[in-house]
Amino acid sequence: MNPATPSAIRPDLDAMSLPVGFHRSSDERLQDALRSYSDELGALEGLIAGKLDLLKCYDVAAMERVVAICFWGRSGSHLLASYLDGHDELVLMPENRGEAIYEFWQKFPGLTLWEKLVAYPTFVLSKKWGPGADFFSGNYAIGAAHYYAAVHALFAVYGDRAAEWLGERRRFLQFAHVAYALAAGRRVAGPRPLIIFAQHWPDEQVAQLFIEDFPEGRFIHTVRDPISTFDSWFNRQVDVQKTVRGNRLDLALRYVNPATETFRWLVLWDHSHAGMQARTRALRFEDLHVALEATMRRVADWLGVAFRPSMLESTFNGVPFVWKSDGVAWVGANPANAQRRSQNLSKLDRWLMFALLRQNFMEWGYPMPRIFRFRVPCMFIVAGLLWLPMKIERLTARMIIRCQALPALHNGHLGFGCRAPYVLLKLRLLMMRMLAGETRTRLIRGKKILQLL
Repeated sequence: MNPATPSAIRPDLDAMSLPVGFHRSSDERLQDALRSYSDELGALEGLIAGKLDLLKCYDVAAMERVVAICFWGRSGSHLLASYLDGHDELVLMPENRGEAIYEFWQKFPGLTLWEKLVAYPTFVLSKKWGPGADFFSGNYAIGAAHYYAAVHALFAVYGDRAAEWLGERRRFLQFAHVAYALAAGRRVAGPRPLIIFAQHWPDEQVAQLFIEDFPEGRFIHTVRDPISTFDSWFNRQVDVQKTVRGNRLDLALRYVNPATETFRWLVLWDHSHAGMQARTRALRFEDLHVALEATMRRVADWLGVAFRPSMLESTFNGVPFVWKSDGVAWVGANPANAQRRSQNLSKLDRWLMFALLRQNFMEWGYPMPRIFRFRVPCMFIVAGLLWLPMKIERLTARMIIRCQALPALHNGHLGFGCRAPYVLLKLRLLMMRMLAGETRTRLIRGKKILQLL
């Protein structure tokens, strides 16, 4: 019997009696969640019956098939998810809305499943990831009353289950995705749709917890031309480091380091999570722009679902997913965005990337000069170039001097301002050490990188 059939709804379990007991908590995020929930109580009562009817389509407890999407820099993980949005055999949350599920669980282990579901949207919003994390407003919003009504419907069906069963970590991921799907009015073709978990950030701890919860879980990583990835991810690191400092680098207490952070993260992310090689595949960003149908047919086959025409439409909650970059906006495939970009890399920097990441270029099918196909010349090229600061390092040094050190000296913060030469030397030595380490890992020992789908 499908547990979501009407006969499974306990007549003595009033859906409106959903227990929410964090009103005494001092955590502002929980208090904000409680206010949001309380404001919708009057509206959601009339919505619960519709959510219960929709819930008949789902066998939530048996939804064990889950695939996580991760990125390699800015490589189209959101774009890939948007092509899966309209498929009737899948459920997912748009953009960053599902990304904090495991973080939230770890921060609030004492909350019941129902309290977690009520509080989660507010917690994600508190991450300040921008409109991509907002459940109840923006281009892909779901109604707050509809979401809370979906939680009430789930409680009406599953609220009498054993506390141990409800308290399992995997239950939160399952119920959160179904609550979102019910709120969005999503009907599925079968009772056990595949869950697309938008992990995005390739966090090793999250991946291990995910596989503990879903032993048959799998990963699909998006990758991109390494030259373009380094160029784009540096811009992203600059933006992030400015944002966390309130866009006032002259008042910051720490110097920025986007160059070393760009390199450190990208060389860590081009392989599968530990022990996950057999269940992991990669998808090229460029193929989502220049060979969309063939690419999505491969994705559908790997996911084990039927190909649907909706997989050629970039949407979230049925609304076109608009991507903006450099003042230009578009929806879906954009062949111009698949061109190699290297604004932040000099010619010598590109040689360094070709040499160090030769395996990435070769195995992922990205063009590079023929000489870099041979390991020994690559080792000599890296050995000669690691002594020269890359352009991203010079841009970082300019930010440190112009935007931080000089304003600090001008304002009398001599200690902070005079530390700039030491910081720049430290960052240069760190970059050299990382380059040498990656040379040993990649060109001498060999490294297993992500395998294309």
